[in-house]
Amino acid sequence: MTDEPPLRTTIVIPVWDSYVAPHFTAALESIRGQDVPVAVLVVDNASERPLPELPGVRVIQTPGRVSLGAARNLGLAHTETELVLFADADDILLPGAISRLQQELEARPELIAFALAFVDSDTGARHRWPRPWIGRLVRFPRLAALVNAVWAVYPITGPVLIRTAAARAAGGHADLDNGDARCLGAALLFRGPVGWSEQPGWVYHQRPGSNLDRFSGAAGIMASNRSVRARLREDPGAPRWLVSMLPLVAAAQDAAVAAHLVLAVLRRVARARSGRERA
Repeated sequence: MTDEPPLRTTIVIPVWDSYVAPHFTAALESIRGQDVPVAVLVVDNASERPLPELPGVRVIQTPGRVSLGAARNLGLAHTETELVLFADADDILLPGAISRLQQELEARPELIAFALAFVDSDTGARHRWPRPWIGRLVRFPRLAALVNAVWAVYPITGPVLIRTAAARAAGGHADLDNGDARCLGAALLFRGPVGWSEQPGWVYHQRPGSNLDRFSGAAGIMASNRSVRARLREDPGAPRWLVSMLPLVAAAQDAAVAAHLVLAVLRRVARARSGRERA
């Protein structure tokens, strides 16, 4: 009889209403199919839809409907393992992902997080984000942290295993419905180096009507930018030189938003033109 491997990782999944279905069961099965044990902590964010039976899953409830970031922070507060992963209710963890992430953090104790690549659910190919150059960027921790403060380039939700103590010290997520992970990511990367592998770890679904759809316009991005600057201004883990540079960070964030919006318009125009040519 062999000993069970130690329980090292908790996966936190907020759910409510449409996020309870239709992919939630498949997401849980992908977690149960991992080759190492994990704790699953589901945060019921005042869902009006009843949750399915969840054997072996710990469920905690918010006192009322809260932001996505606040729901994730409640899960973080109840995490009892040394490592934590923040998941969505409709994404699929690929086989062996957790063991690979744990092995990387065990082999490299200086890292405070390690991430694997995303797979697009529609195409089956590597998702366009994070950009392929992220693996080279994280070799320069300060530069990676500064770039990430301007525009999110390193994932926090998905196949990303984070040291629980570091996530708490960084202040957790912002109290927002989208862009909440940017605060955690910005503060986290200034606390220590992070790792990256192009090995696929996650099948990513972007559904119509998701938080990303509803809050990815200019107003939502700007609110996220302000939350990042506020976090870094008050964060004792942020270097003092960074605080003095926050006006420059704000200008760079604004420029990145403008470029993002222009590129989005150009992509829509190109798709429309391509559609007319095919017709």
